[in-house]
Amino acid sequence: MNYPNFFDAKNSLNLFGFKKKHNFLSTLYKNKNLPNVLLISGDKGIGKSTLINHFLFSVYDKEHYDHTNFKIDGASNFYNQFKNDIFSSIIYLKGSDFKSVKVDDIRDLKNKIYHSTILNNDRFIILDDVELFNINSLNALLKIIEEPGNNFFVLINNKSKKLLDTIKSRAIEIKIILNEQSRIEIINSLINEYDLKITLDPISSKLSPGNFIKFDYICKENNLNIFDDFTKNLSLLLNLYKKNKDILYVKIAFFIADYYFKNLDDKKIFGQEKIIEIKNYVFINLNNFLIYNLNQNAIINNINDKLKYE
Repeated sequence: MNYPNFFDAKNSLNLFGFKKKHNFLSTLYKNKNLPNVLLISGDKGIGKSTLINHFLFSVYDKEHYDHTNFKIDGASNFYNQFKNDIFSSIIYLKGSDFKSVKVDDIRDLKNKIYHSTILNNDRFIILDDVELFNINSLNALLKIIEEPGNNFFVLINNKSKKLLDTIKSRAIEIKIILNEQSRIEIINSLINEYDLKITLDPISSKLSPGNFIKFDYICKENNLNIFDDFTKNLSLLLNLYKKNKDILYVKIAFFIADYYFKNLDDKKIFGQEKIIEIKNYVFINLNNFLIYNLNQNAIINNINDKLKYE
């Protein structure tokens, strides 16, 4: 599925929130105190990649970067190179829910690092969704990290899986956290920035800013109303996942399930223990659907039967 530009952090010309973190990183780099291995940890969609991208602009394109308003010049030559992955001093490697980063990918990364010219510039290697790299690739990565050179490794971790202690021990971790007020402010800023007509509620959804605009877009594109029949929504999302092989559909299914059971709890329809039991059953079925590539109709029938029985 082709998503709009705002799905990609490289298109985020404005930095909303995390300005103190940006200045902190910029000051460390300016004073030559930036660690060679940084671990940027925080929830998915919170703005970690956008923060790092803006930091890179303050390093490589500082003449065109608006340091007062934290804004990227989308017309600069550097932005064009950055967006198209042709700036030799920045290398990206991203994990995937479907195709694990393997040892061969790390070997390719090593070849890029040692066979590209950077004209005495510092080089930044951005490893996004690093928690999705497999164990062998992480062990191979350790060997590269430990070699001397003017390379800075930035590991972006969404905390969805536990990261190897051997990786964490080599890095200085910076935790990215949003309080509720900042979360709402950033969502509203994104809505205004991209002139979005939203269907989800920024407050009650409890979603990170990035997840909010992505989930809302997919709900609108597929005429999905989270207040409609619960299993009907799940069926639609699981079928879309089978068709498009996009993990976002399953993540939205989990979000809708969580929202559904929260409403049940608020309305006191069942006792809390019973709600937890049914919710766990639904989540187990959704996990099994994803892990074992099960038939979506069978999963929906299982969930329907459980809800009817209860």
